[in-house]
Amino acid sequence: MKLDHIAFVAQTLEQARAYAAQRFGVALPAGGKHPLMGTHNLVTRIAPGVFLEFIAIDPEAAPPNRTRWFALDRLTREGTLEEAPRLFGWVASLPDLARNTSESPQHELLEVTRGDLRWHFFHRSDGEAEAGGCWPALIDWASGQSPVDRMQDVGLRLNQFQIAHPEMQAIRAKLQGLGWDASEPENRSVKLTDAARPGLTLVLDTPNGRVQIEGGGL
Repeated sequence: MKLDHIAFVAQTLEQARAYAAQRFGVALPAGGKHPLMGTHNLVTRIAPGVFLEFIAIDPEAAPPNRTRWFALDRLTREGTLEEAPRLFGWVASLPDLARNTSESPQHELLEVTRGDLRWHFFHRSDGEAEAGGCWPALIDWASGQSPVDRMQDVGLRLNQFQIAHPEMQAIRAKLQGLGWDASEPENRSVKLTDAARPGLTLVLDTPNGRVQIEGGGL
């Protein structure tokens, strides 16, 4: 089980591009469209095996027959994303996802496409973050090959990704039960810590210097 990517939610991709240009000093590359969810994204590699994603509702897509992932329906409806994109949560890769998870009324396993990419995705069926964003959605790329090495590197470097939760002992045990190993290269920047309330802290080294972003709890 490894850190796969870190996700921001945005009102629009134009907003995300402007945010990244101002905050990080970079131009975020386009990713693609997710027909199943009616969303599209921007993606860039930030560490070996790890990428950063900004995701938003695709105004050109037909509305999906399901609740969109990353709580985009609710956050857009509530106006939470009007001022700026928000750090939402993270996604971990887990091989043989279909065999290592079980569907329930609260969770679903999806087959997703983006262009020529295929993957399985396991998340809360209502699209909400798990444990305030501290527990990851799970992904299993087709053929076990993440597209991260094909993504453009624009000069962002993952320095640290801190995950804080009042029940971190239980979260850590659950992660380790799925094969989480802190010594894996993709996981070395992840810091699991106790806190009074759920929260995420992302530290990136950027052309504008070191940037720290607080999030989670959406």
